[in-house]
Amino acid sequence: MFPFQRKRRLPNVPIFVLTGEVPENYGGVTTVALGRCNVFAEMDDREITLLTVSPIHAMSIDALRSDLVADGRLDSRVNLRNPWSDILQLEDQELNRLGSSASVEGHVEFPEFSGECEVRASSRSEGFARVYRYRPDGSPAISDTREIDSEGNPSRRLITAFSRRGNAVGQWSSPAELYRRWLGFLTEAQEMSIVIAERLTTSNLFVNWSAENVVFVQAVHSHHHSAGALQAFRYPAPKAKFYRSLDKREMVATLTGQQAEDLRETNLSGVDNLATLPNWLTEEPLKSPTQRDRLAGVIVSRISQEKQIDHSLKALNMLSPAYKGASVDIFGDGDSLPALEELASELGLSEQVAFQGYVSRGGRKFRDYSFSLHTGKTEGQLLVVLESMAAGCIPIAYNIKYGPSDSITHGVDGFLVEPNDIEGLGKQIELFGSMSETEVLRMRKAAIRRSRDFLPGKISRRWAEELHGAIERKNRKSKVVLPDGYAKLGALRVDEHGVVLRLRVSKDLAAHDWSWAKISWVQRKTGIYGRTSAQLKREPGKLVIRGRIDFEQLEHAHSRSDAPLGLWVDLGDSDQMQRVRIIASPNEEVSRYGPYRLAAASSGNLLFQFRQKVETHESENVSNR
Repeated sequence: MFPFQRKRRLPNVPIFVLTGEVPENYGGVTTVALGRCNVFAEMDDREITLLTVSPIHAMSIDALRSDLVADGRLDSRVNLRNPWSDILQLEDQELNRLGSSASVEGHVEFPEFSGECEVRASSRSEGFARVYRYRPDGSPAISDTREIDSEGNPSRRLITAFSRRGNAVGQWSSPAELYRRWLGFLTEAQEMSIVIAERLTTSNLFVNWSAENVVFVQAVHSHHHSAGALQAFRYPAPKAKFYRSLDKREMVATLTGQQAEDLRETNLSGVDNLATLPNWLTEEPLKSPTQRDRLAGVIVSRISQEKQIDHSLKALNMLSPAYKGASVDIFGDGDSLPALEELASELGLSEQVAFQGYVSRGGRKFRDYSFSLHTGKTEGQLLVVLESMAAGCIPIAYNIKYGPSDSITHGVDGFLVEPNDIEGLGKQIELFGSMSETEVLRMRKAAIRRSRDFLPGKISRRWAEELHGAIERKNRKSKVVLPDGYAKLGALRVDEHGVVLRLRVSKDLAAHDWSWAKISWVQRKTGIYGRTSAQLKREPGKLVIRGRIDFEQLEHAHSRSDAPLGLWVDLGDSDQMQRVRIIASPNEEVSRYGPYRLAAASSGNLLFQFRQKVETHESENVSNR
């Protein structure tokens, strides 16, 4: 007999799942990251590696893995790696390879090892704060130094790695620089690897990082603002940095089709790298509903302001006398817990509301309750809604964008309430309480049935298909060397609503078969980023771009700072994008209108500037040929 060999579905390359940390009391994104590792490991009976970058795991990565495996939260085939921990554990030969591209300056004197593996020291007079990390054998491993200015603010950072012999083998000027080198170190010996970045804050550390043998996949968990806010470019700097990198990734995985559509509609995505891949269940759905107290409600959530759990308490307080027996148990912790406890007391709900604290694998708690409440301001696709439905616990949720409506059919397997309608939330609880047992049983069965659409097997197969496609996209990109170049300002027209630019692409750049163009802007001081569509037109012997920027698109940047906006042209095809500068005659004012001024820097780069005082409302049309 031939031994049974399982057919591989995932690409036969190393797969790394990248996140920041695995906190003791973790929530949705970490649950998804662990679940992704587990499902991929089970899918092909293979090793998967979870990467964390936080220094809090420097001394504890092995213990963390052991605890997660022992608790059933992590498959034994999943490895954990962390750059800080690796420096402590790697042999000197590997440490030399990790630090091979980093030059080392200065000399660090370690205090004598006292048995403590982490020692902190600082000196305001000498201007430094330092963390020393030792290996268990007492050898120095890491010096993490922050230089401090006269006002006590950190001004410069140096992270130095040491061999077991005490030799400095690598040095980096920021954690991000270390993390990029470490990711290269992990993947450089492989023909191809896949890295799936789970968190925005972590992926932002790798915005300008790429490697020919690494497929970088960005998972989008959050809503990252509504379409209206996207269109007006009203999002904080970390999200702007995140958006700027999307077209550089081989694959961007959104949770809902609406998320993907909004990214395209708002010009934040141009390359054909978006894939809609919803969350999958982390707990097995019930085979059939179980009996439970009709008015027993539950909330499983991080307790923070954006979750608006106070709305649930206020809705509970508004119930008519016939439903005053309704109760809600709250599982979770967070900064807003003291305020919520105080509110429950003020509303006289101490007997109806119980704060149960954080529990791991909170999805299992839904099996003990009749309905669940979900009142957050913003979410991606709600994993807790799926977990509730899988347990036959009827979700009552605010109908926020990218959220519950992707899972819930109102009145069939759950209930949707207009966002922030506290009275409506209370009425929905009462409606559910008034339904017959037959109606409730039918709804519980429908919820369980709907949850099965999100079983890991179904979603993971779609992931496998998309990952194969991402590798193909990477291979196509590697065969095309995009030329450097620029777009030269040919003419512009300014009116009361905005500016129209006519640009000519440099010869080498124009030779590529581009299929789309966009004009983008970045305000370095604030990190604000925006993008608008443009037209590509091939004329005899040249490639011309015509695009319009409306002044209202710049209002958010103008309200934040008078700092200039750098203007760029993004040229792309289905696989990749090239961002090039727009140039004009150096140090020349090109045009002005009201508070807006177009001018070229000394480098020739075209800038959009804001004048604090309106000097004129007359537009000037200038042609630079």
